[in-house]
Amino acid sequence: MRHDTGDHTLNETGEAGIIQRIQHQGVSGPASHVKKGIGDDCAVLETEGASALLVTTDTLIEGIHFTDQTLSPEALGWKALAVNVSDIAAMGGTPKTAFLSLGLKGETKVQFLDAFLAGFKALSEKTGVVLAGGDTVESPSCAVVTVTLLGECSKERVVYRSGTEVGDHIWVTGRLGDAAGGLFLLKEKGGPTPPEYASLILAHQKPMPPFELGKALGEAGLAHAMIDLSDGVAKDLGHICEQSGVGALLQGSSVPMSDPLKKLADQVPHPALGWALQGGEDYELLFTASPAEEPRILSLSAKVSDGGATRIGKIIDDSGLWVDTPEGRNLLESHGFLHFSK
Repeated sequence: MRHDTGDHTLNETGEAGIIQRIQHQGVSGPASHVKKGIGDDCAVLETEGASALLVTTDTLIEGIHFTDQTLSPEALGWKALAVNVSDIAAMGGTPKTAFLSLGLKGETKVQFLDAFLAGFKALSEKTGVVLAGGDTVESPSCAVVTVTLLGECSKERVVYRSGTEVGDHIWVTGRLGDAAGGLFLLKEKGGPTPPEYASLILAHQKPMPPFELGKALGEAGLAHAMIDLSDGVAKDLGHICEQSGVGALLQGSSVPMSDPLKKLADQVPHPALGWALQGGEDYELLFTASPAEEPRILSLSAKVSDGGATRIGKIIDDSGLWVDTPEGRNLLESHGFLHFSK
């Protein structure tokens, strides 16, 4: 075996390799208060009470995650919090306390900061999140936004990515692919957006994670495994299958997609199902559950969430992710964005 001298680049190592390296070398070992560390949507920390402490953090960097063409300052503030709320929802928890760190260029206008904070505040008020601290620094070249969010969940009801079983049904919340369609419009089309596509732009700029449904699914004990759809079904469902040693078979005709997305896909043209399964940034939830729980899931999702939940496939005792379409059965590959992939 070749000795790892560490002289290769991060691009050569890749995002997955970097995470694995951090996991193996960046910590001294498990601690008694860490119930779950690297490898899920949140870290889960033990407390003395009946609730576990959920901790997640995300960073948005100008030029990588957003530009002034794709996100206004107000939308950036909203989205910076939304991506973290989505992680808490995926664990079945309740978002509580946020910490905001901003790196901004010195010549940034004060109006940018005010608009950013207005967007952040608008979502914090909807989700009950309190901003309790953070950091501000000068950045020499681009805006950098980091949010750390704390949440809580009953220790007995935390939902992990692992835990799915062969035969489980696969469910998603809301409609998929709108955010990818919106990003396409913002980056490729240019000019004013036709009114019929306004919902796609909104889905990309101001996603609304179904945090109440995530909590309800956890409290009811219905979800065997759950993950938020930040990178697309293909990649995120792959994480669940990998951790449980199973595969998945999806029904393409069952994947929920909006009429505006289908219309845009026909116009471009681009496969709407490709956006829905591989586009990413929907910040909906994907979860697996026993087939026997379908009536309860449908009832609960209709009661708690405007978008509801849709069954799109099942967990199989085989490797790989597969999707059935009128053209046949195909292996589903992840085309989502990867950091350090050049």
